[in-house]
Amino acid sequence: MCQPKETHLQASLRIVQYLKGSLGREVLFKRNKSVSLEAYADADYARSVVDKRSTTIYCTFLGGNLM
Repeated sequence: MCQPKETHLQASLRIVQYLKGSLGREVLFKRNKSVSLEAYADADYARSVVDKRSTTIYCTFLGGNLM
């Protein structure tokens, strides 16, 4: 998330192509005038009492739609 590369853009474009190809499969993708890509991340470093592992969660929105 801090240092995006060309491969990240290519992966995002593959996801968009997949979504476009699956319109008949009941995937809800609301149309917006602006197609902005937003990504959020949250990390919890070694907070688990059981195994002391870190947890990281990512949420990515494309045009206001959760991907």
